[in-house]
Amino acid sequence: MKKKEESKHLGKEWEEMSIHLNSFLETGDQEELHRFRVQVKKIRAMLSLIEDASGEHAFLKNFKPVKKVFKYAGNIRDAHTTLQLAAHYGIKNEAFESGRLKIIEEGIIEFQHKGKKFIKNIKHACRQINDQLPGIDNDGIAEYYDKQLRQIATNLAVAGFTEDMHTNRKLIKTLVYNHKLAEKALPGHFPYNISYLDKLQDTIGKWHDNIVAAQLFLSPELNDKPVVAKINRKNAGIKHTITSLADDF
Repeated sequence: MKKKEESKHLGKEWEEMSIHLNSFLETGDQEELHRFRVQVKKIRAMLSLIEDASGEHAFLKNFKPVKKVFKYAGNIRDAHTTLQLAAHYGIKNEAFESGRLKIIEEGIIEFQHKGKKFIKNIKHACRQINDQLPGIDNDGIAEYYDKQLRQIATNLAVAGFTEDMHTNRKLIKTLVYNHKLAEKALPGHFPYNISYLDKLQDTIGKWHDNIVAAQLFLSPELNDKPVVAKINRKNAGIKHTITSLADDF
């Protein structure tokens, strides 16, 4: 794949990320913050592929200013997500709700205050990365997918339902995020079942979300054991689905 094609693909993803960031800075809308973070993950996935396929290792390092904004946004997003979880399970706790709302409100104000600096740093990272883009050999892309799939298969065989399973999901999502780029590089010769991989990572995501929810509702702040029991029953079925899907890997 030529540098021009890489640059075009990266530029498109970067532009979409910037649109969502600017929209969040203007409105404070949580969905825009979520979409910004998804785009960061997509770009990081692409840079991971480029580093591996090219043998050059400066891209993720130069992406660190964007990751800092991503993590900063994560504090706001996490507070919002926990509020949604509590509402979904019908949990009402005034102290919990007011505490999370305070984190969100103060976080948005501070994030918006630092917005110009964030945008400046992100633009600088974009220019730096784009200037350094190498051409990637198509065989390198195919080798990257094969290597990652072998690693995931090994992990699925030994990991069990631990935090390592969530790590597997991240590896799978990297392949899913990059599939359009890989399909373009390997036209007519892209032998990977993206629908299957996407279903597997999505199911693992649901399992992990339930683990996080159970930990939240077991915390001294909420301590709702009946809700945790309900979540655990739901997760037993999800674990069975993951096991069935993983058997086909």
